[in-house]
Amino acid sequence: MTPPAVQAYLRRVTRLLPPTAARRVRAELHGNLHQSMLDARLRGLNEPDAWAAALREAGPALPAALHLARTHTLGLALRWLLAAGLLGGAAYALQGNHPATPTPATTQAQP
Repeated sequence: MTPPAVQAYLRRVTRLLPPTAARRVRAELHGNLHQSMLDARLRGLNEPDAWAAALREAGPALPAALHLARTHTLGLALRWLLAAGLLGGAAYALQGNHPATPTPATTQAQP
């Protein structure tokens, strides 16, 4: 069973992420914390102290949350920006205010 402090940490770290990404990141981070806890158990700590050591090793939640948000949402922002640029270009191309196509000049016969 995961301690409430670990569950709270996982919620705080993934708070800024979209729901699907938050679930994936939470599962991976939980696995990493669990491995750190097991490593601490091998060093002789009891389970509650091992979980506390794993949280200390993971670091503060806020910097981790900001880093994860940059990692998992920057691609989304760039996709939106690219889509907006493409739609803007298409709208400009379809607006119909293009200059008239030049007509070929008629050549006069030389006397």
